[in-house]
Amino acid sequence: MQTRLLEFNNKNGQTLRGILTLPEASIKHAVIFLHGFERCSSTEKKFKRLADELLKKNIASLRFDFAGSGLSDGEFQDITIEGQANDFVHALQVLNDNLRAEKISVVAHSLGACALATKIQQIQNQVYKIVLLAPAFNQKRLLRYWFVVSQMKKVNPEQKVTWQNYESYLNEEDFMDDCRSANKTVKANYISAGYCLENQQRDYSKELEDLQDSTLHIHGSHDVVVPIESLNIKFKNRVIVREGEHDLEKPIIIEQWLEKAVGFLEK
Repeated sequence: MQTRLLEFNNKNGQTLRGILTLPEASIKHAVIFLHGFERCSSTEKKFKRLADELLKKNIASLRFDFAGSGLSDGEFQDITIEGQANDFVHALQVLNDNLRAEKISVVAHSLGACALATKIQQIQNQVYKIVLLAPAFNQKRLLRYWFVVSQMKKVNPEQKVTWQNYESYLNEEDFMDDCRSANKTVKANYISAGYCLENQQRDYSKELEDLQDSTLHIHGSHDVVVPIESLNIKFKNRVIVREGEHDLEKPIIIEQWLEKAVGFLEK
């Protein structure tokens, strides 16, 4: 096994970095990982576990981080899905140039699935299999849901907000004002208005509709960040993880989906 740091520049000249894991045997299949919002592919437990299991099947992998995240350069506050999508396409080309694998597959978590969906028409002939982990496709409604959850924590923390009732508490004008505001604070970063304004009317749910046979959807039954009900598509290859939350990486949670994901990618 070889593991090494791979560095390459995106279209803006920022240095992106990822962990390239290579089997000893000749490489016929490689997988690229796309992480979610404020996450990173290089060090997240679920991606490391999946990369290790794929290695046992002689499948190479690249766990790269979008600009502004993880090991990569750039400012997180400048993120947009379009920017991440461009990073992905560039990483796909770099992986092709480095490995010349016969097949390349994609594993995408949460917002990373939107970056994939943005470019799928452009690159679908290059992609063998797709695994979606809790895809946050329905940005139009999710942004409003997250806004209500955040506001309710401030004004009435005892009120439980759910996917079923959030619209009752939504003030659209306040939501749009929030979208336009600069330098909002999220979990560990500032974020500019670009991402919210880009996605406040976007739903990426249908972009992979024609790739049902080559797509596996994995989602936690207890995901309150991206509720499974937010999706406006039902994939025929689907794994619902019991008690699964959004990150899908607690040991008892990974055990439910890891082998199924590897089997799907391998066959």
